[in-house]
Amino acid sequence: MSNTSFASIDFRKFHEQELPQRIAAGNGALAAEGVKNSGALAFRTEGGDEAYTYVPTADSIEIRPGDRDARTVVRVPRKAWEGLVHDLESPPSLLYHGEAECVRGDLMHFVQWEAALRALYTGRPVYAPDRVELRGLHGEPLDPTQAFHIDSDREEMAHFLREVGYLFVKNLFSPSEVESFRAAGEELRRLAEPGDQKSWWGKNDQGEDVLCRVIEAGCMPALGPLPQDPRIQQLVALSDTPMVAKPIGDRDSVSVLWKNPGMNEGLSDLPWHRDCGMGGHAAMCPTLVGSIFLSENSNESGPLRFLPGSWKKSYRFAQADDESALEGVLIPAEAGDFTLHYGDGWHTAPPPSGREGPFRSCVLISFEREGAFNHRGERHYNDVLLSEDGQVDALTKLAGA
Repeated sequence: MSNTSFASIDFRKFHEQELPQRIAAGNGALAAEGVKNSGALAFRTEGGDEAYTYVPTADSIEIRPGDRDARTVVRVPRKAWEGLVHDLESPPSLLYHGEAECVRGDLMHFVQWEAALRALYTGRPVYAPDRVELRGLHGEPLDPTQAFHIDSDREEMAHFLREVGYLFVKNLFSPSEVESFRAAGEELRRLAEPGDQKSWWGKNDQGEDVLCRVIEAGCMPALGPLPQDPRIQQLVALSDTPMVAKPIGDRDSVSVLWKNPGMNEGLSDLPWHRDCGMGGHAAMCPTLVGSIFLSENSNESGPLRFLPGSWKKSYRFAQADDESALEGVLIPAEAGDFTLHYGDGWHTAPPPSGREGPFRSCVLISFEREGAFNHRGERHYNDVLLSEDGQVDALTKLAGA
C-alpha cells in the first residue's frame, strides 16, 4: 500500500504520548460507546516487537503496553496501521487485502472495534439512535421517510440532505425511461460472465451462480448519460460540498444491481456498511450515490435501509437480521423514484422476505468531491472485492467466522 501522501507515525510514541492525549481530550469517552461489553484488542506491527492493548473501561479506553490482557491480537503492516489512524483504512479493508493477521482471538472482534477505533483516532462519534435529533429548518422534527419532488423547495431539500444524510425524491423518471433502464440492465445481465472483472456474483441455496451487480454500466447508451442528467445534477448540487460525476469509464460511475432470493454466498445481501468501508474515507469523502429504483423498495423485494443522521458518525458491522442490530429506515420508493445518499452514511440491504418477486433492482450513479484520490494508487477501492470467478466473499468468511 502506498500511503505516501500521509504522515508516518511512530508506533511507540503514538501509543505512549499522542493517543493518551486524544483519549483524555474526549476521544476515550466517544470510543467507549462503541465497545460496550467487548473484550480488549491489541495491535502488533509486522517486524516489530512492541504491542499495545486497547482496554475498554466503564467510560473510556485504557492503553496498556504488551498484549497479555487482549482477547484478540492483530498483526498488521506498519502502513496498514497508519492507515487506520489516518482514517484511510478500516478493519474490513485490511481483511479483504489480506493485511490483518490474527495472532490470537477472532478477526471479527477486530471488525467490531471499527467504530471505537475511529472515535479514538479521529474523534468521530459512535452512532446512537436515542441521541439523534433530526430537526427541520424551523426546528420541527423531521420524518426520515419524507418524500420530495424535483420542484420542492431547494433550501428544505438541502437542509434535509445535510441533516439526515440522504434524500428521497418521487417520480424523478418516467415509466418509459425506467423501462429503457431495465432493458439496458437486462442486456448487461446477458453479457456478464463470472470472472469478467466487471460483475459481482454469489451463490444461491441451490449452489447456482447468481449475478448480483454489474459495474462499468455506463457503456450502455441509456445509462451512460445519467451522471449528467439535469435532474440528477440539480439534486447533487444540493450538497454543501461541490461534487462531480466520475468519468464514464470509471468502474463505479454507473452500475446496476439486482436483489435475489435465497442467497447463501456473495454480496447480494449487504450488512450494515458505509460505501467507504473498503478504505479511503479521508482521501475521498464525502461521496454521493444516487439510486434510480427500477422496482419497489420493500421488505418483500429486498429493501435498502438507512440509519438517518449517521453520515457523520460510525456504526458497526452487523448483518441486517442480527437481533442486536438496528432496524434502520426503509424508504418507500417505487419504480422511477430516486434516492441520493452520502457514501459514509450507514445503510444495509437485507435479503428479500418474498420468494416470488419482483425483487428490487437499481441503477447506481456515483459522485465525488473535487480532488478525491485513491491513497493506495489503485483504480477503485472496491476492486479488491473482485475475484477470478466473480464470487465476492463475505467478510465473515474472510475472518474465518
